[in-house]
Amino acid sequence: MADLEDEGFLCQPHTSAGRIPTDQGFRFYVNNLAGMAAVSPAARLHVREHLEVVGGRLEEVLRDGVLTLAQLTPYVGIVSLPDFRQMIIRHIRFVKLHERRILAVVVSVSGAVQNVLFDSDTNFSQDQLNHSSNYLNALLGDLTLSGIKRKVLQEMASDKRGYDELFKQVLALSKSFFAKDPEQQSDVMLDGKLNLLEHPEFADVERMKNIFRAFEEKGSILKILDGALGGEQLRVIIGSESCCEDMRHCSLVTAEYGRVDRTLGQIGVIGPTRMDYSRIIPLVNYIADAMSRRLQN
Repeated sequence: MADLEDEGFLCQPHTSAGRIPTDQGFRFYVNNLAGMAAVSPAARLHVREHLEVVGGRLEEVLRDGVLTLAQLTPYVGIVSLPDFRQMIIRHIRFVKLHERRILAVVVSVSGAVQNVLFDSDTNFSQDQLNHSSNYLNALLGDLTLSGIKRKVLQEMASDKRGYDELFKQVLALSKSFFAKDPEQQSDVMLDGKLNLLEHPEFADVERMKNIFRAFEEKGSILKILDGALGGEQLRVIIGSESCCEDMRHCSLVTAEYGRVDRTLGQIGVIGPTRMDYSRIIPLVNYIADAMSRRLQN
């Protein structure tokens, strides 16, 4: 025990306490797990009944996923919403509100919707806006907003349409629209926050206040999740590894979800550092896969 303490794998919180694993100790344990527990038949059935259903908007799929995690674990379910600017666009519609004031309704292939208000240099009629919408929608083919913008610029450079009246309208409208990019919609959904009250680590009132503050502000959690994107498909972040003081007594197990062609975000759980990793890791991965299949279909 003394040797393990000297190596940084164990610590003694106070004089009368026994030794407990440090973050380094838990990291060694997770990195050397010999095997993972299989996802139980009951959990698989729950996922099929509540998550593997047909249809639904993106927000509904994410809500179902995070709720399922909160129901199947004694921890907090968490999921990050994708950045709208990185999503493939299915449809754009322009709606005239007042003279040069225009509303753009932008719909992604995964069902997310964002409204963008902007002012145009030209006082378009609704009929002209409809024609412009149809033109842009014809360009959409698996493109993000930035991809559509590049495609319009290529059209301008090619001059293959001879700058007829309709194309001039499209260019003028596109210039005003793309001058105001949709805001980044980075956000997180959480469910099961009260689950943490079942764990003795969080009996301390100040510790719980710090964690709930992180839940409410969300910025620090988003930073942790964003840092996990683009790395391994599944990540385990233990205690101080999150670099967030309010979360230093917690671990996060997250997995990427998305479509075949791109990652959209992260889903996982937040719990005490002593969580049952061998059961939680495969469960989080299983639910992320179920969400991805639903989004793909």
